[in-house]
Amino acid sequence: MGAAPPPERAQHDGTSVTARNEAGLAAAEEARRLAMLAANTRALKALCAETLVYVHSSGATDSRESYLHKLNSGALRYEALAFVAPRYTLIGTTGLVHAGMRATVLRGGGRHAVASNTLAVWTFEEGRWTLQAVQASPLAAA
Repeated sequence: MGAAPPPERAQHDGTSVTARNEAGLAAAEEARRLAMLAANTRALKALCAETLVYVHSSGATDSRESYLHKLNSGALRYEALAFVAPRYTLIGTTGLVHAGMRATVLRGGGRHAVASNTLAVWTFEEGRWTLQAVQASPLAAA
């Protein structure tokens, strides 16, 4: 059988490396949510990789630049946004966030309710979490 994984190293404050990394990932995801709500494209640009792929629950796909342009121009605006019951998975320097997304968005001249499941893929690079991809899927009708 293979060797057992090494025990988690404790930090000087008593938290594990995993717990500390998960808390950082959760903070990055919350910073993303707040920036989306505020249409803060400067903050979002700093959080997102240049190669970001954002697949919306509608099936539309954006790059980082096209997503930021939609927010900056007002073509897309979040009136309300919540990530429901997020689950965090750490795999090496990659963090996965599975969550429900509930939102009210303004786009195409109308107000739309969004209910989807999302997977956000983050990587830990140069001392910070960077969003690489988002895949959203609409919830099935009940």
